[in-house]
Amino acid sequence: MSDGIRVDTDGLNKFSTRVQDDTSRTLEPGYSDARVSLGTGVRFGVNNASGSVHAAKARYAASVEVSTANVEEYLAAARVLADAAAKVAAALDASDSRSAERTDWITGALAAAASEAQERRLAAEQRVAPGTARAI
Repeated sequence: MSDGIRVDTDGLNKFSTRVQDDTSRTLEPGYSDARVSLGTGVRFGVNNASGSVHAAKARYAASVEVSTANVEEYLAAARVLADAAAKVAAALDASDSRSAERTDWITGALAAAASEAQERRLAAEQRVAPGTARAI
């Protein structure tokens, strides 16, 4: 079998593995811990009658909510990106194999065509001048 086209997919596979590991071993546990800490709501200023404190508390709660949504979207996007990199690597590896098979088929077809053309040329020469044609 010929070599075909060989794409080095190690980088894609390493990237996919690294993103999956970073997401599951670092980001998700840290996010989970923060979510537990912040899950009870904003605790400061409960007994403070100041409107400014309550406004700050509301802004802080909104910031926590937006940050939480951003982290969740980031984790989802990281998973999608890691999965896509793994799928692209697998598809490239599969196409390398198909490329090599097609290259072998094309090489065989060209060799067969060349052989057939030579046989036809020899046959034509034999018809024109019998006993003079010879294979090259």
